[in-house]
Amino acid sequence: MDESVWTFRRRSDQLLLRREETPTGVHLVVVENGTTRSFAFNDIERLIAFQSDMEAFLVRTGWTFVAFTPDRRSGRDRRQMPRMTERRRWWTDGRPDDIA
Repeated sequence: MDESVWTFRRRSDQLLLRREETPTGVHLVVVENGTTRSFAFNDIERLIAFQSDMEAFLVRTGWTFVAFTPDRRSGRDRRQMPRMTERRRWWTDGRPDDIA
């Protein structure tokens, strides 16, 4: 299992979620401001369902998702680069006769 960490913040508090594989199953390790708790599961599917519910609860109670590691993206960040040949949202450009 890859070392993956989900980081959440609320004001000055930080909470980390990490999955660990053990000989008897898998654990979701929760670290909140240095205090560690661990939840044991027999299989990864149950852990994923629990983690998903926990993340939804965190967001509902004011926590914000701020990071996931490792960052698996490769190459340059193209989100801020202008598109030279393709207009995906041509309908937002307005009509030429709207220009005064």
